[in-house]
Amino acid sequence: MPVFTRTNGGASPVTYTANAAISNQDTQGVIIATGIGKPVQAFGVNANASIASAFGPGEAIEVALKAVAQRATILAYQVDTPLLSVMVEESDWTAADLQGNINTALTAASINISTTVTNVGMKLQLS
Repeated sequence: MPVFTRTNGGASPVTYTANAAISNQDTQGVIIATGIGKPVQAFGVNANASIASAFGPGEAIEVALKAVAQRATILAYQVDTPLLSVMVEESDWTAADLQGNINTALTAASINISTTVTNVGMKLQLS
């Protein structure tokens, strides 16, 4: 593979889809979706109890994901109890709206868990 020295260019002008109008200078903290055709969001759904074994039909994780999917396409999720991390595209959810919807769905399913939802951005590593 040839090696060459690049003298111009950077990561900012890469073609992307974002939830905000941004310039080359203010991409810090904004999810840049280069391979996804629609704006993405990442939410942290923090439960007040362990959800580690709640993967079955009608259990907490399925109920929460169905609530998220009402107004978004789920791209990925991760369970790291008590946190459910969800990445979605094409969503008009706010954290407060999503929290209310998930808690209502859990109550309707007779699941005694409540959640706090935050729009966390995309954090792949804690430092």
